[in-house]
Amino acid sequence: MTDQNAAILVVDDVAENRDLLLRRLKRLGFSHIDEAANGIEALAAIDQKPYDLVLLDIMMPELDGFGVLDRLRGDGRINDLPVIVVSALNEIEPVVRCIELGADDFIFKPFNPTLLRARVLATLEKKALRDRTRDELKRKQAELIEARTLQLALVPPPFAGRFAGRNLTIDVLLEPAKEVGGDLVDYFPVGDGRIVAIIGDVSDKGAGAALMMARTHSMFRSLGTRPDAAELFADPARAAGLVNDALARGNASCMFVTLLLAVVDVSAGMLTYVRAGHVPPYLRACDGTVSRLTAAGGPALGVMEEFPYSAATVPLGAGERLMVVTDGLTEAHDHAGDLYGEERVGAFLAALGEEAAPLPRLAAAVRAFEAGLPAFDDMAALLLTLDAPAAE
Repeated sequence: MTDQNAAILVVDDVAENRDLLLRRLKRLGFSHIDEAANGIEALAAIDQKPYDLVLLDIMMPELDGFGVLDRLRGDGRINDLPVIVVSALNEIEPVVRCIELGADDFIFKPFNPTLLRARVLATLEKKALRDRTRDELKRKQAELIEARTLQLALVPPPFAGRFAGRNLTIDVLLEPAKEVGGDLVDYFPVGDGRIVAIIGDVSDKGAGAALMMARTHSMFRSLGTRPDAAELFADPARAAGLVNDALARGNASCMFVTLLLAVVDVSAGMLTYVRAGHVPPYLRACDGTVSRLTAAGGPALGVMEEFPYSAATVPLGAGERLMVVTDGLTEAHDHAGDLYGEERVGAFLAALGEEAAPLPRLAAAVRAFEAGLPAFDDMAALLLTLDAPAAE
């Protein structure tokens, strides 16, 4: 149904033509109708009032219909304001030019009342549909922006200070490729001397992946608040198994999460980790050499219930640095299809100095490598550095 409250502007330099159009429109039930005698008056009226439709003559003094269309196209208003040209020009060239300038339709004078009715009602109906679609897109965009803000709020701030008698720095990065994404990065203390670090990548993208990410994040955080959290995370394979069982149970979407769960015993300088289908983390020694922690703890979380995950333990010496990334960094590609690659990430880590928060610089390097291409995937990274023990 067409809105009879639609605002219509009739533009014609001949008063009799305007009067005829006004009477026809009023018979259709429209009452919010304005007039303009030339293009200058038409543009002034459009500046003052939001119209739903313009009926526009071509041959007019001061500024003709072509000029009006050109002005409306120049400032972008032609995209939201439908225009039906009503003209005595009966050759194809003016019709083509009007359509190219953004007019929605063209009616020849003298116009047929039935044809006028059909074109006006159809054009207003299309505008109403476009308006509803635009409003719905704005609403969804606002919701996604709010969701992005909430998702980024889940990321803890970088840490640099004393923990369990030692100096500890943790840098974190999360950059969704779209408004929301499926990567997660988090860390939190358990007990008196352990830090739990988590980085994961949901198999899908968009809102569904973001919800899966939030669910996974909340499960690990909930485990961290249990009275036996210190005992539980002393064996991270057990914690990974609990979350895996919850995600795999009733997983009709078959969505899964590749994840690296690392538990650092800061005072003892020991790293215990479970790699659930995730990119192997990087370990930088004090001399700058970089190795990979390739022990496989099991498949991605959410694939198979009751899988017996296993953990691996390595020493983490003073000054050594642990870096974990998602494949949004390593698999980013340039215009030629070449990947940024794991070697470049390793080289970045090897070249690091005493910079406390270098991960934004790594993300910028990846984006520069993409050279303006849309982001390949979400990016998440965590960098943990354990310094020398504090003096007694």
